Amino acid sequence: MNSPNHNTIDVVIPVYNGENFILKALESAANQTLPPRSIIVVDDGSNDNTYSMVTEYAQTSPLKIKLIKKENGGLSSARNAGILESTADLIAFLDADDMWLLNKLEEQSEIYNATKFKNLALVYCDYDVIDTGGNIKYQNYKAPLDNKRMRGMVFKKLLERNQIASSGSGVLIKREVFDTVGLFDEKLKFAEDWDMWLRIAKKFEVDFVPKVLVHIRKHPQNMTYDSSKTFRNELDFYNKWISIIDGQYPVPLFWADKITFRILSRLPKTDFISTLQSSMPTTHYQKMFRKSFGSMSLYIPIFLLRQTYNTLFYPNYLSIVTGFIKHTGK
Repeated sequence: MNSPNHNTIDVVIPVYNGENFILKALESAANQTLPPRSIIVVDDGSNDNTYSMVTEYAQTSPLKIKLIKKENGGLSSARNAGILESTADLIAFLDADDMWLLNKLEEQSEIYNATKFKNLALVYCDYDVIDTGGNIKYQNYKAPLDNKRMRGMVFKKLLERNQIASSGSGVLIKREVFDTVGLFDEKLKFAEDWDMWLRIAKKFEVDFVPKVLVHIRKHPQNMTYDSSKTFRNELDFYNKWISIIDGQYPVPLFWADKITFRILSRLPKTDFISTLQSSMPTTHYQKMFRKSFGSMSLYIPIFLLRQTYNTLFYPNYLSIVTGFIKHTGK
C-alpha cells in the first residue's frame, strides 16, 4: 500500500452542540499550511446554534465545506458518516472542541511522502492540553509510561494502553484502510478510538511526528460525570478485546490496574464491584486477574506494588494518570 506523492486530504469534524468551539476548530482546519481538499462537518443532531454557525462560516470560506445533518447517534456514528462521504487519499479527524496547529496536516503528510514503511496506514503526533479559554494546562503531554513513541508494527505495544492518546484529532489515516478494518464500532461508548487504532495496528504500520500539532481541549462539557456508565462502557471495550486476543496475547496487566484503580477510588461505595461481576464473563474476569489466581481482591497487593514502583521511577505518575483516568484534568 504505497503512498502517492501528492495526497489529497479530507477533514472530518463530528460535532454535537458545539457552538462554543466549532468556529475555532474550523478556522484551525481551514488555515492549514497544507489546505485540505474539503472539510466535512457532521452535525450529530445538535439542538443549539451549531448548524447555523457552520452554514454561515461555509458561505465565506475559500475551502469546500460540506455540512451533514443527521440524527444523534454518537461520536462513532458521526465519524463514520464523514468517512463514507470522503473520497480523498487521507482522512484527518478533528473533534469540534479541539484545534490544530497550522502546520499539522503538512507535517503529517510529509511522513507519508517520505516513508520507508510499505504499509503505513496511520500517522499521529504529540499534543498539549488546553482549558475552556485556550490556556495550556499540559505542554507536550506524554503519560509517564508512554514516553517511548511507537513506529512500525505496534499492535502489542498499543494493546497495553492507548499511546495514540491525542484522541481522533491527532491522526491522519489512509482512507482505503477503512475498507479493510471497517468503520468505528458504534456499539462502543468508551475507547472507540483505541479500538480503531488497534484494528489498524493489527494489519498495518503506524508512524508519528514528534511535535505538538494538536490542542486537546478539556472542559466540563466533554467530561463524563456519570462514572458508573463510563465504567460499564469501559468493561465493554475490555470484553470485546479479551475475546479477540484470546489464545494469542495475554490480557495486559495495565487493564487490571485500571479496573482495580477505579474500584479502589470509588470506595466506600462498592457499586463498581457488582458492575464488574455482572458485566464481565467469568472467563474474562479470570484472564484479567490471572496474576492473582483470577481474584481482584488478591490482585490489590500487586496493584499497590506496581503503583509504588511507578511513583518512584516515573515523575508525576500519580498526578497525571489519576487525573486523566478520572477525567478531572488535574
